[in-house]
Amino acid sequence: MQLRDNGLSFSPVTLVLHWTVAILFFSIAALAIAITNASDDAQRLEWTQLQNLLGAILFLVSIYRFWARVTSYHPLPLGTPNPVEVIASRSVATALALAMVLLPLAAWLTRCAAGDIVTLPGGWVIPAPFEPSARAHQVFGFLFKLGATAFLAGLALHIFGALKNHFVLKNDVLKRMLGKHVEL
Repeated sequence: MQLRDNGLSFSPVTLVLHWTVAILFFSIAALAIAITNASDDAQRLEWTQLQNLLGAILFLVSIYRFWARVTSYHPLPLGTPNPVEVIASRSVATALALAMVLLPLAAWLTRCAAGDIVTLPGGWVIPAPFEPSARAHQVFGFLFKLGATAFLAGLALHIFGALKNHFVLKNDVLKRMLGKHVEL
């Protein structure tokens, strides 16, 4: 079984982690919407704890995913792509992998700086690394919003590239990301 990416294909580990990170991200975003619309404090607390757990899992999975991304060969593009598009797509993919490490960290630090206790289901608490601070809350909040904005722009480019490959170029990039063997 291929455990690392090579010049010809993504490893099954990479494929599973890619889709796991996507599911975790969209689950965290859906929970954020649900939390803001919840009228019951008990339900809000339960969903916040679940969101914190998913964020912690995302952070841990993303550390490995980013390391694997920068230490493995990236598979060759399909067809005859424009070199500028290849550089842009690889840069966006690497930046997205890094963002999935930094954004959960920034969210945790923002909450800690605000004095919030970051709890997980079952009453587990993620300890704060420092005392609450209004100035630190402003800084981490700004960094989180800046990073989230850049991440969403990168995600839009990533999705645009996937759709362009599938519908315009009509190549098998999406099949490859679903684990199918494709010819270069």
